[in-house]
Amino acid sequence: MQFTHSTPGILPHAAVAGPALQIFSIKIVNVNANLGWPLRVYGVVAARDTVDRNRNLLFSRSRANCQQVTEADPFLLLTGPSRAIVAADTVKFEVELRIMYAGADTKDTVLFSSTYNYYSMQQYANPRIHSCCGMLELSVERLTRAAQATIVGVRVVEGEWPFQYGCRVSCYFSPDDDLVPTTPTEVVLVNCKVEEMEKQSDGYVNLSRNVVSVQLEQTLEVVIQAYSESGLEYLHNVEADFPVQQCQTTKRLCTVGNSTVEIVVAWSLLAMDKLDLVLEGYVTPV
Repeated sequence: MQFTHSTPGILPHAAVAGPALQIFSIKIVNVNANLGWPLRVYGVVAARDTVDRNRNLLFSRSRANCQQVTEADPFLLLTGPSRAIVAADTVKFEVELRIMYAGADTKDTVLFSSTYNYYSMQQYANPRIHSCCGMLELSVERLTRAAQATIVGVRVVEGEWPFQYGCRVSCYFSPDDDLVPTTPTEVVLVNCKVEEMEKQSDGYVNLSRNVVSVQLEQTLEVVIQAYSESGLEYLHNVEADFPVQQCQTTKRLCTVGNSTVEIVVAWSLLAMDKLDLVLEGYVTPV
């Protein structure tokens, strides 16, 4: 949220609506038959862009907190990125994933240990990273004039907790009417059943990820779905629209059952180069 607190119309020189990658999902496919499902996966998937070359974590789990990935649900539970991934030049993905085995006689298997370069001039939606154990498929989109949206909070501000059986929070990106229509693509922010979900302090829903890249001409649609007791359908399904802004924050109130839920989104333009931030005094040079 580097430029969230900027004054509309008086933005710093370093604040740019520029090219960025939106990561929708990462899944494991074509698993070697010798491994078998389910897989207990841990490790890191990260992206490095040209802004500062630092690791921007997309997935990070320790061995003690591994994720069980099944053939029916082969998607990694993403927790990042922590800021928008700038795609003005090559974006490097780094993958270090292992499969955990409980038996003391069996060593953990390296599932992926590789890097992958996403070239900004080549727009493809499903980059694939191969290994002898399987394939990692990324669903991404390169936006040309992007800003960063941070879903700061989803909070029950009035009424009882409406997610006693769990909830799913996601967002879509709707193009402007003047643009060519595209199929909306979903970013899942959290998806928890009752046994995985606890009410947070002050009524907040604990989101797994909260940073998305959005095109300036788009509308961000946040969808809140409350599970039924069976966990197979939704008791409530509500949407809130947020026209994309360059800075500041936007708040929406929506009704989920008999409760009022507040959604707050913070907007920020991007920094293309860390040097620009240094020159404007945002970062102290090392």
